[in-house]
Amino acid sequence: MVNNIRYCEMEEDVKNAYLRYFEDYTKRNWAGMLNYFSNSITMIGTGIDEYSYSAKDSIALFEREFEQASEPMKYKFKSIKVFPLCDDVAYLMTIVDMHFVTPNGDYEYSNNRTTAILKKENGEWKLVHGHWSQPAVEQTEGESVPLSALIAQNKELKFEVIKKQKELEEQNNQLHHMNDVKNKLFTIVSHDLKSPFNAFMGITDLMLNNFEEDFNDKEYFHIRLQLLNEMAHNLYDLTENLLNWANLNVSDIKPKLRLVPVDAIIQKQMNVLRPMWMKKNIRINEDVPHELMVETDPDIIAIVVRNILSNAIKFSFKSGIISIHAAINDGFIEISISDTGIGMNPQQLENVFSGYNTTRGTENEKGSGIGLVTCKEFVEKLGGEIQVKSQVNKGTTFSVIIPV
Repeated sequence: MVNNIRYCEMEEDVKNAYLRYFEDYTKRNWAGMLNYFSNSITMIGTGIDEYSYSAKDSIALFEREFEQASEPMKYKFKSIKVFPLCDDVAYLMTIVDMHFVTPNGDYEYSNNRTTAILKKENGEWKLVHGHWSQPAVEQTEGESVPLSALIAQNKELKFEVIKKQKELEEQNNQLHHMNDVKNKLFTIVSHDLKSPFNAFMGITDLMLNNFEEDFNDKEYFHIRLQLLNEMAHNLYDLTENLLNWANLNVSDIKPKLRLVPVDAIIQKQMNVLRPMWMKKNIRINEDVPHELMVETDPDIIAIVVRNILSNAIKFSFKSGIISIHAAINDGFIEISISDTGIGMNPQQLENVFSGYNTTRGTENEKGSGIGLVTCKEFVEKLGGEIQVKSQVNKGTTFSVIIPV
């Protein structure tokens, strides 16, 4: 009975001594921790190369660990067992969860098995030998904690953070771009649609007000119907340009390629614009082989040809000439539209694709101011480019060059 009581007291003393040591160790209290080391301490640690046969070597291993993981750590004991071996020697075994903090990241040791031999020296229990569980899978030689794994993990996390930041920046830029497009679109719509609609409504109001008086005047109605027809075409072209431009800028248009006859596309756009060029008595010379077939997006080509041809008509004088030519050279199709109109000076030529300004035609025709910008962006979607040459009072040539 006496021995049992004595061993119970001994177990409690050993346990408390170890817990005090462990508290100083985890709080990184170097001086306090050393107080619990025997002058002959040896150890086997968690690192691949952590074993020592002298107190000096053991302390050196602890110094390395404190350098690699200098911050206090959290811990939680799951079990502590003490086994007295004799009156002044005891064997201790624990299972503990530990959380290391390093400059390169955190690391968890779960169910870390620790054993130690303590000896009573000068009335105090000291650590004579310590044995920590096997090293973590990620640990390499020269590490008391898995530093290289933590550094690699930290780099990977930083890479993911940078990647997410770039994604957010791209999304933010897209939102800003869409907002800018919306603002520009509303500005253009409010400015360019008001005028033709006002004119359209003005003529219809006038016709309604004078309906009884001018009912039998065929010439009166004929002239005004011609005006209404022309305005309707202009409004249609303007609206289509606005919608094409907005759709191009807001969404990511992907060209739909198929084999199409170039001549048929150009003929259709000539027919759409027939009222405009017939009114000005313009002659259009088309030099496009009927058999010329190319693999491209016919809708995009139609928009581009219609816009450029519309401009050629707009800036041509009465009885002027417009020439349309198409041919394939070195894997590219070139569609050129030339007029003999007012042409452009060098400054106008330099800024022809740079903004949304509009210039009135030879008979005061007003455009949308976005047609050429739309053309350039659409042609670039096809991997091509638009070239332009012009001389004042001699005319302008636009060349659309795209791969086939």
